[in-house]
Amino acid sequence: MSVLLIDIGNTRIKWQTRQRGEILAEGHVDKNKAPHYAWPDSIDEVAVSSVSTNEELRELFNARYGNRLRWIANPVEGHAGFHHCYAEPKRLGVDRWLAMLGARAVFNDDLLVVDAGTALTLDLLDKTNQHLGGYIVPGIQMAQRALFGGTDRVRPFSDEQHDTNLAPGKSTVACVKAGVLHQQVALVKSVAENHKDFRLVVTGGDGAQLADWLDSGYYPNLIFDGMELLCAG
Repeated sequence: MSVLLIDIGNTRIKWQTRQRGEILAEGHVDKNKAPHYAWPDSIDEVAVSSVSTNEELRELFNARYGNRLRWIANPVEGHAGFHHCYAEPKRLGVDRWLAMLGARAVFNDDLLVVDAGTALTLDLLDKTNQHLGGYIVPGIQMAQRALFGGTDRVRPFSDEQHDTNLAPGKSTVACVKAGVLHQQVALVKSVAENHKDFRLVVTGGDGAQLADWLDSGYYPNLIFDGMELLCAG
């Protein structure tokens, strides 16, 4: 059975088509261009994950896929033996939940799942699938925008270039980018140090560069892995 997996983020939509775990095709599109996008159609089942309500997109996909569509807006209590630590499980971001499900599909260890996107989220999942809680801070791009947009003297100059690394910056842009990256890396290392028996698993759009500095594996498809697991029941 073929399945189309759609992950609606804050600004962009990513998708994959899969069959029995094999990725057949994938792509991405800005949310505002979704109505005119050439979405795959020869699909048996469609699953959409969304971190917000997105009624317009829901209507779009409902009209296109009808009863083939499954909309995933909230975590499912008890699915795959997952035990929530939130008093109200529906308040846990569905993207965090799916990333943990996806990581569990790959690893049997205690897990520290890091999703580096618009926000940087860290979640601890033990071997019994008990969610132990987590951390949320602004992601790399959001933190940079906050500094450039919220302070008068910290602003980017168009002639300043900077390679992403942890070395001290020698321009305002370099200082901000290196400082934000250092902050993100330090947070993950601190949590990992306090949970030494937990396997570090990194995903998300900014996860690749973060994983490089953490000496960690990078797993870009964890949310899709979690969605496929959910579709399989």
